[in-house]
Amino acid sequence: MIILNTHRSEIYCRIIHNYLEVEIFGDLEIDIGDTIESYMPKYLFREQYKKCIEVFKDLYEWTDDCFWHELTAFHEVALYYFLMEMSNIKEDMQENFEKKYYDKKLREEIEDSARKDKKDLKEFTIQELKEDYYNPDYICDEIFEDIDFVELPYLYNEQKANMPTIARLLGINLDYYFEILPIDIQKQYKSNNITLTGEISDLFDYLQQRINNGSLSEMFWEHDKQVNEKKIHIIIENIMDAYFIGKEVDISREVLVKNGQVDFKLFRSNQKDEKILIEVKKANSSYLKTGYENQLCDYMRYSGCRNAFYLIICFTDNEFKIANDFINNHVYTDTIQMYIHIAILDVRKKLAPSKNILTKPNKTIEQHNEHEIWESK
Repeated sequence: MIILNTHRSEIYCRIIHNYLEVEIFGDLEIDIGDTIESYMPKYLFREQYKKCIEVFKDLYEWTDDCFWHELTAFHEVALYYFLMEMSNIKEDMQENFEKKYYDKKLREEIEDSARKDKKDLKEFTIQELKEDYYNPDYICDEIFEDIDFVELPYLYNEQKANMPTIARLLGINLDYYFEILPIDIQKQYKSNNITLTGEISDLFDYLQQRINNGSLSEMFWEHDKQVNEKKIHIIIENIMDAYFIGKEVDISREVLVKNGQVDFKLFRSNQKDEKILIEVKKANSSYLKTGYENQLCDYMRYSGCRNAFYLIICFTDNEFKIANDFINNHVYTDTIQMYIHIAILDVRKKLAPSKNILTKPNKTIEQHNEHEIWESK
């Protein structure tokens, strides 16, 4: 079953499976590639033909099993345009649409589901509620909170021209749509990230992986004592230098902003309009809240930077709890805070293998910004 943005996921999956069965997979003599050509954007079908077929097979199989599957951007595009085509077919077929695409068992399930809907939607008749299930347009509207991918050419072109106005205002993360960009554009971004925000997110993931699975955590401790923030900055700066080598990312440390200094400022060499600030704080710092709500917000406001990261370093179990509580209890009070991504770097000391058998592994880097659409995808 596909996880859809509705409590009707289960029955919608059965309906979609029936559509796919009748239109594409019911006749084994019909070539799938020829059938799906009209459902996909031309450049995707031309450049990623095999991927298009795989995605439709996924949709067909996923809507018929009991496991929960999450849609990627590629799946979303395929499902959206397929449902749009089904809507056109319904308009052409009128009353014959229901007979062709809804078998007796499915019609009975729709009857039951409509009666359950009636309990919460008393202002509608059962017949009106039933009609929703026979309407591909309605199903599509229920499934998709947004259809940013329809405007992807415009969103990408704005980003390329250093004018990501629409994407910024709507909180759209272009990196989520990387796999459905034209191949020649994908090749320009070897790290699979269009935005510098995505690059930094991957950097923090990499840092946490090296801490969990390597010896990087030892750099944050000296003689069983936590290193200070100055040493943390040096560690992160050197890792960033190595990580971003060849990626045309410029890194500045302790940049003067108004009356203070932000820990790091990063920007792409060829896209100076996309600047990112990074402020680092130890979880036990008495300035943890102030550093976020006042200091970093002021830095963004006076530097003109559109995005920032607030990286919290945790050395103990208690500090890890403090950081998580800080994230969970945070309510943004400034529109600028909508574009600050909070991240946790867990550098707690590892237990010896013999003592670690019954403990849970360290959590990986956690990022939180409940107000950003890009993170919910």
